[in-house]
Amino acid sequence: MEALLHNPIADMYGPKFLLLYGSVISLTLLVCWKLVQDPTKNQPLPLIPSELDIYKIAYLRSGKSEVVKVVILNLIQRNFLQITKEGISQTSTHGSLSELQLIEHQVFSSYSTSPKVKSIESIANKIQLDCDRYERQLHDEQLLYAHKWQVRNRQVGLIAAAIIFSLGFYKLLIALAKGHYNVGFLIIMGILSIMWIFSLVNQRPRLSHRGKAYLEQLQNTFAQLKNKAKNSSFLSVFNYNLLVAIFGVEALAGSEYDSYYKVFYPAISRTSSQRSNTSNGSCSSTTSCSGGSSCSGGSSCGGGCGGGCGGCGGS
Repeated sequence: MEALLHNPIADMYGPKFLLLYGSVISLTLLVCWKLVQDPTKNQPLPLIPSELDIYKIAYLRSGKSEVVKVVILNLIQRNFLQITKEGISQTSTHGSLSELQLIEHQVFSSYSTSPKVKSIESIANKIQLDCDRYERQLHDEQLLYAHKWQVRNRQVGLIAAAIIFSLGFYKLLIALAKGHYNVGFLIIMGILSIMWIFSLVNQRPRLSHRGKAYLEQLQNTFAQLKNKAKNSSFLSVFNYNLLVAIFGVEALAGSEYDSYYKVFYPAISRTSSQRSNTSNGSCSSTTSCSGGSSCSGGSSCGGGCGGGCGGCGGS
């Protein structure tokens, strides 16, 4: 007991202990920050394959909703689906369904010849198995942030927090036992540092550092597709699909497939809030036009919703 009450730490004068405590906190935070670094940070990037999987790229960029958008565009270009004023529907002159991959067939079957409002998310749920396959592949290539990395980060954070808490709490008890109550700085330093640790270790980006760098590499390599699409230069079906897979539907604005872009970004609702909603995969225009004040009866709704809100039509 005597050793607990009287030792170099317990007997250390307050300001000197705060200086020591600050040094311990700084060192602990530095070590913690180093240990929770993304393990792929210094890894070389995978080579861009000669045969790109556009659906896998779309999944890498932003998940299964983006895959659906690429599949729909692909089917529109191949005359399986069409955009009408009422929405997206199957064409009556489409080719043989045997030409379609399973994932394309699942999206195609979500629509009928009679357009009906339907969200992208509901269609995306039908291709979950395909997206699970992409998820596994991307994890194998360490392009997505692994769950086990975050588990390790939390363990590191708990150890770091325990070191800071133990030292600070011990000195707090000693100070109170000796009748010293000016412990505000001690408490603030401990709380703030532990909060910073938990904030750091609980961050979990969807893409790993390698994944972000690889996506940037793809965007830099194929950046010319954006200009070609907007300048009405000839682009193949594959290149249009690749364009949307890498950059999103926004890249189609002003292109031959501007009408498809307006399905998700109708002119009347191109506000920042609705951009956020549509980027989440649901067709925001479906909700705003089905009864929302922004579209129903609005003078500009006819143009905006005719080509836009009905665009998510399906069976």
